[in-house]
Amino acid sequence: MQSVRGKAERKRHRRKYAEGELEPERVFYFRGSQGKLNLRAQNLSTFLQLAAGVDDETWLFHLHRGDYSKWLSLAIKDTDLGEQVRHIEEDHSLSAVRSREEIAKAIEAKYTAPA
Repeated sequence: MQSVRGKAERKRHRRKYAEGELEPERVFYFRGSQGKLNLRAQNLSTFLQLAAGVDDETWLFHLHRGDYSKWLSLAIKDTDLGEQVRHIEEDHSLSAVRSREEIAKAIEAKYTAPA
């Protein structure tokens, strides 16, 4: 018989990724194409704050490389959210502003909305 993880454990993990401090190797860095930035997002809340303020060139650099979906899938360990974001990254009709909004909405729906 397999055990099933409880809801309390899932909520604790959601809170950790949303507000806690990720291990250094799992942090996202907004660097841009020239590496002129070094903005550290140690959790999803910080990621959203930095994403809102980072310049469009830097945002699009990471977007077009698929960095956001990779980070969410591998570092945050949320493959469903990573897949959702990958679809946003692949929609080249979206502006920097719109893609930011869509990714923020996806993250907020899962990690900051009441469970």
